[in-house]
Amino acid sequence: MDLTEGVGESSSPPRSFGNFNNYDIRTDVFNRLVEIGYEEAISNSDFRDNLDAHFNRLPASYALDVNVERVEDVLLHQKLLEAAKDPEKRPVYHIRFLENLCTREDNNDDQQDINSLSGQGPFGDGDGEKVVPSYKRSRDHPVDFEACPKLEDLNLDVRKNSKCVYDRYLTQNFSKRQEIVQLPIHEVIFSTTDRPKLLSQLSALLSDIELNIREAHVFSTTDGYSLDVFVVDGWPVEDTDGLYKAMEEAVSRSKMMHQLHNQNLEIGR
Repeated sequence: MDLTEGVGESSSPPRSFGNFNNYDIRTDVFNRLVEIGYEEAISNSDFRDNLDAHFNRLPASYALDVNVERVEDVLLHQKLLEAAKDPEKRPVYHIRFLENLCTREDNNDDQQDINSLSGQGPFGDGDGEKVVPSYKRSRDHPVDFEACPKLEDLNLDVRKNSKCVYDRYLTQNFSKRQEIVQLPIHEVIFSTTDRPKLLSQLSALLSDIELNIREAHVFSTTDGYSLDVFVVDGWPVEDTDGLYKAMEEAVSRSKMMHQLHNQNLEIGR
């Protein structure tokens, strides 16, 4: 798995922000940040220009995914993309717990009935999270805004019918013993240089720590960077400290393998 730089290949073709019936999400995002009292939006005269530049460097699909009710997403994405400019910090990533899903396990087979068990995630208040480069993470790196909720497009469709599913489970008469268990769902956001096969490389990185990808949204910037949002399961607990450590180790293994590969190429010349 190669996580080093290369020639960019956009999975979401870069293009400037389009005009969707004269609606501009950037204005709503800016107004919302002012409304919630985000200091930089109020006091920094360059903030709006920087916000526009952020949207302009990403494809139009990104703007369609932004949830105006949770505009801290945009601030986090700006921060990740900025950190990714430093080659020593790439890939930069951010991990957070989203919610618990309810799974029904039979004695003879496994079957999932999905039910949201937590107010966390895109429609609730999540834990405060930290944005740090991949090479170093500690509790001494706070951010001055709430952690990124999911992009609106990352809703789990099964949530719509979750209450009906759970009620039906309680009323049905099962002949076999069944157990309800919680399935933690997390979000992992990467930012690095855009290049060929990046999506498959990041997917392999997640697979290396036994995470299952439920959804993936990939955005490429006009200046050669990527913003990749994954919704995953497979990490057994809500707490993200262990997941950050596992991710750091997986990234280190990937970089080490690439270095050995390059050394072998040099020896073979």
